[in-house]
Amino acid sequence: MPVHLPNTPVWLIGPISTPKLTWGECRAGRIHQCNTCGIPLLTGEDAGFCCGLNGSRFHDVPPLPPLPPQIEALTQHLDISSLSRILNLVFSFASLETTHAFPENNGAPGFLAIQGRVYHRVRPNHTNSAVRWLLYDGFMQNVPHADWAATLPPGWINAVREALWEVNPFVAALRELNIASTHCPTASLILHDAGAAEVAAIMSFDNTSTSEIKSRRLVISRVNGRNQRIPTVSRLWEPLAYPLLFPHGSLGWGLFGSNSDVVQGAAPTQDVDHATTQIWHYRARLLREPRFQIFGRLVNEYVVDMFSRNLESRLNFIRDNQKRIRQEDAELMGEAEVEASENVYLPASFLGSKRWATNQISDSLAIAAALGNPTFFITMTCNTAWPEIQSQLRPGQDFNDIPVVVIRVFKRKLALLQKAIKSISEDCRTPISW
Repeated sequence: MPVHLPNTPVWLIGPISTPKLTWGECRAGRIHQCNTCGIPLLTGEDAGFCCGLNGSRFHDVPPLPPLPPQIEALTQHLDISSLSRILNLVFSFASLETTHAFPENNGAPGFLAIQGRVYHRVRPNHTNSAVRWLLYDGFMQNVPHADWAATLPPGWINAVREALWEVNPFVAALRELNIASTHCPTASLILHDAGAAEVAAIMSFDNTSTSEIKSRRLVISRVNGRNQRIPTVSRLWEPLAYPLLFPHGSLGWGLFGSNSDVVQGAAPTQDVDHATTQIWHYRARLLREPRFQIFGRLVNEYVVDMFSRNLESRLNFIRDNQKRIRQEDAELMGEAEVEASENVYLPASFLGSKRWATNQISDSLAIAAALGNPTFFITMTCNTAWPEIQSQLRPGQDFNDIPVVVIRVFKRKLALLQKAIKSISEDCRTPISW
């Protein structure tokens, strides 16, 4: 441990032992877990981050139905985690796409810079579309992404197909169509969100009367080439993009009660259906549902997708409430009003904005002025071989498949390091600034 020598500014850093943490440790006959949702807690973790203080947010997110037996049987396979993204891609109704060609990576695995915009798209007329596969082939012969699908073990595609036929309402509705585009050239695909935990599909023709069209609808693709995007606030986003995680078509997070949130993609300021935020919704899914520990690589995609979805929702809110936000900031600065501007104003509360960075620099300079120059510049890295991480791996998994576990372990050990350094500072009566 650090030793402060008298009459000299030199610090000697000695060996620091790595604390050993335990999941669900049993002490005095009690297991260290959340009393509300029952998830095991790591040594030093407090209940509440999973379902709110005293379980206040536990009922905000209802549990998902159990996995169908056909998919549940696949979870015992050693390769289910590494192949879960491919399996989901084959059946995904709204697959990820980019506006520019995806870059080729012929070297070792690493990071890729995707050009253009990334989005989900339902394309009933595309060769690799699961909707086309279902409509024109009944999930039988022409498997989308054939090269990728060939890497899946025998029987996997049949198992998921049977499961979706039995429990997925979107599949059940489209199964009855099985039409050719030449028979109904004026038809377009419409997804209807009725507010219940189900997804329904109907066919809309040019002569459909206004009374037959429900206000809560999402037009995905039209034969005239004009497509309407799935907005970030639509509850159809998750069941369409991730049928392996939501085989029953359970609706995800979204806004309900306003036409604009689905039809036009705007973001109303109040969620009248769900009493929880996006982050709390995703937190409940990742921590409480066992499938999010099983389908590792697919969960990684889900986490990145939902995080970017949250950012886009916040940006939409900032854009739609630009005048009010700029006026509030002007009042804080003692100005009566602000001039009109076409630029989008990102407030300091948005992580990564210029105003956020300015605040961080100002705070750092203020701390240095009050406490002096920093004593240490410390970098802490995560060791993927930590036993707290390795103990949570399922057969066939590595640390990449359990991002939630890695984050929780790293955060807890970082807190212990900060506590150790602060206690040393207090013992030596030498201020250490952070």
